[in-house]
Amino acid sequence: MKILKKISTVLLLSCAVACPADAAKVVDEYGRDGLTSDMALIYAGASHRPDWTKEQLLPYVTHEYADGRRTWFFDSFLFMEFAAGNVAFGNGYNKVGLKSDWEWLLGEMFADGYKLHALDELIGDMKKTLGEPPMRHKVVISCCAPCKKDGKWQDIGWGELDGENIDFSKRSHRLKAVKWYVDRIVESFENAAFENIDLIGVYWVEESLWSNSDIIASLNSYIRTKGLKSYWIPYYPNNEQYKFEWSNTYHFDMAYQQPNYFFCNNNNPDDLPPYSQLEQACIDSKKYGLGLELEFETSGSSNGLNEYSPAFHQRLVDYLNVFDEQGVFEESCVAYYTGTKGIIDMAESSDPVNHATMDRIAATVEKRHAAISAGIDDVVADVRIPFAYAGRGEIFITAAAPDACVYTMDGVRVHSGAGRFACAAGAYVVSDGHGETVKLIVK
Repeated sequence: MKILKKISTVLLLSCAVACPADAAKVVDEYGRDGLTSDMALIYAGASHRPDWTKEQLLPYVTHEYADGRRTWFFDSFLFMEFAAGNVAFGNGYNKVGLKSDWEWLLGEMFADGYKLHALDELIGDMKKTLGEPPMRHKVVISCCAPCKKDGKWQDIGWGELDGENIDFSKRSHRLKAVKWYVDRIVESFENAAFENIDLIGVYWVEESLWSNSDIIASLNSYIRTKGLKSYWIPYYPNNEQYKFEWSNTYHFDMAYQQPNYFFCNNNNPDDLPPYSQLEQACIDSKKYGLGLELEFETSGSSNGLNEYSPAFHQRLVDYLNVFDEQGVFEESCVAYYTGTKGIIDMAESSDPVNHATMDRIAATVEKRHAAISAGIDDVVADVRIPFAYAGRGEIFITAAAPDACVYTMDGVRVHSGAGRFACAAGAYVVSDGHGETVKLIVK
C-alpha cells in the first residue's frame, strides 16, 4: 500500500487558520488528527529494545481478554528511537549522530522480517481470524534531529548531500539534512510495498524545541508537501513556550502532551508528581488543542507491574480514571507510552490485576474504535469490562464488584467480596451479585 495522501481540503484549511505566528491559540477542544485514534509508541533500534518480531508485536496489534476473546487493539504505531549506544538522534543526550547513523536507524526500521515488515505481516495474519479491523492500521516514523556538540552548533562531520559537506552551524544545512531524511522515509516506505499499513506522518523526536526551533516550521511545511502530517509529543514541565505554540508557531499537525505523572522525579521512588499534575495536563491540553499521552513502564525505578509495585500500578489506573473524568477518551486522540516493552510484560504477567487493567484499556480502545466506525462522536458499544479474572492459583475480583461470589462448578460457594484469593486449579463461576456472571479457568 502506498503512503496515505488523502488529507482533506478542510483539514488543510483548518491548519492554515490555526497557525498564525502570534500568541498561543485557545481552542477548548482536545486534539484529533482525523486519521488515528490510539497510537502505540514502539521504541526500535537501540540494543536493549525488542527485535519486534510478529510474536512481540502481537499484544500491541490484538488483545486477548480474560475470557479468551481476542480483538484488534491499537490502530496506529509510532516507530521511533532517540539514542543507541554512543549515538543520539536528537539533542539532550550529550551525543551526536552522523549521516551514517541516521541511515543505520532507517535500515533498522525497514529490516526484513522485523518492525514495520513484521507489523504488516502480522496484521495480514490476524485478518484471517479476526476479519477486517475497524480502522486501517497507520504508522508514523520518527525523523532524526541534528545534534549540538559541546552545547553549540558546529561542523561535526555529519556527511555530504549533493556533494556538499553538511555543517550544522548553518541553519540551512540542518534543514537540508532533515528534509533529506524525510525523503528517505518516504522512499523506503514506498519501496516496501506494504499491504496492511499506511504511512501517515513523520514524528519529531525531541520533546522540547529549545535547540531546533528555528527549523521546525519549515520542516513541517515540507512534510505536508509529501502528503503526510507532522507529529510531536512534548514533555510536561517548563515547556510552555513550545508545547502551547505547537500549532501557531511550529505548525505541527498533531501534538500530544505528556502528563509525566507516572514517573518518579530524579529516580527517587518517593519523589512523585501530585495527582493534580495529571488533571492539569488534561485541562491544559483541551485549552490548547493537544491530545494526551497515557504513560507507564515496566522497568527501572517506575515499574508499573502490579506484582512489582502496586503503588506505581495505581498511577497507571489514575490515568484511566482521570482520562475518563476529563473526557479524554471521548474527545481526544491518545498516544500510549509503555516503555521499552510494557505491553509485552503485561501480557506475559501472571498477576490478574495487570490483566484487569489491560482489559480495561483494551475495552476502552474497542469502544473508541466502534464510535469512529459508526461515524459519530460517542457510542455505547457492546464492550463489557470483566469484573473477575483468573490467575495462576488465584482469582482476582475488581473493586467494581464488592458483592461478588465465587462458586465451584457444582455450586459450592468458596469466596465472597472483592480482592484476590488463592484457590485450586479448575473451573469456577463468579457472580457480581447483580445478575452478571463469568466463567473462569484457574491454572
